Amino acid sequence: MDGSREPDGDPIDLRALAKVDLHRHLEGALRLQTIIDLYREAGEPLEAETPEELAPTAQVLRPMRSLEEVLAYFRVARGAFRDYEAVERIAFEAVEDLARDHVRLAELRFSPDFLCRPFGLDWDRAMASIVAGTERATREHDVAVGLIAIVSRSYGLESAERTVAFALRHRDRLVGFDLADEERAYPPAMFADVLAPLADAGIPLTAHYGESAGPEFPRDAVEVLGARRLGHGVSVADDPAVTALVRERGVALEMCPTSNVRTNAVASIAEHPALRLLRAGVRVTINTDDPGLFGIDLTHELEVARDDLGFGLTELRAVTGHALAASFLDEDTKRRVRRSHFDWLARG
Repeated sequence: MDGSREPDGDPIDLRALAKVDLHRHLEGALRLQTIIDLYREAGEPLEAETPEELAPTAQVLRPMRSLEEVLAYFRVARGAFRDYEAVERIAFEAVEDLARDHVRLAELRFSPDFLCRPFGLDWDRAMASIVAGTERATREHDVAVGLIAIVSRSYGLESAERTVAFALRHRDRLVGFDLADEERAYPPAMFADVLAPLADAGIPLTAHYGESAGPEFPRDAVEVLGARRLGHGVSVADDPAVTALVRERGVALEMCPTSNVRTNAVASIAEHPALRLLRAGVRVTINTDDPGLFGIDLTHELEVARDDLGFGLTELRAVTGHALAASFLDEDTKRRVRRSHFDWLARG
């Protein structure tokens, strides 16, 4: 049977499939029209008046030389987080967009320091707005959503300590914690002491490692920090010992093919290691990273997996099943969502 077809021979409708997105940044999920609207409402309209005019300065639509070059493109979207009403709108629309793409379980992550710093927003009030927006959206749309707080590594250890304290205050609203931002200058061991209270509080850790640095970074994220998931984790494939480590520990890789090409984590889509790692027994998942920044959705990423990476129906089922199992949402929620929406994982 053709792996890209259902048992009756019909092609798979990837958009109609229920999906899981574990790696999706709130700051990278804004609609271009929303950015235009929020700047205008703040009395500082952008020169661009349409999404098409804004795209060249607010989206990364081609491969860049590095992750750091891509991060610079967040400047325009970041300027939309001007007040608490804007934060709530952005959070609501992020969930609404998930529902439109038939994503039924998702985790949205955000850095309170990165999000709040430009306009001096209070972290706790911003958190209340994010919760209000996501909860209002989940009442209207059938999507289970968990929130993850991020340390922006380049802001230093003082910011990291403050972010850990923030997570502990909001542990009833957060499902996990993350490290993100520039990688090479910030090895995992640098954050071991700062993150220790999270483990004591039972808050699980994912970490952006293996995106722009070698396999020693994801190795230490697992061994030193106890990360249960790795954001991207592309360089895990560069060292058989690290591949074996993540396989044996059951660490899930939050892989994002389009992002990985555009940040130069891989030289080309043909060189992406997702299928190779999946066949090696690693818990690979497929995600969007920054759908607004890259002009994509999760359907697009599954199409890339199918059309460019060689995934058939068996592999699509595997990565979706891995994502459901690896989600930091509670087990009752995951069982309910799986029972309601993911019968396609058991068909055939």
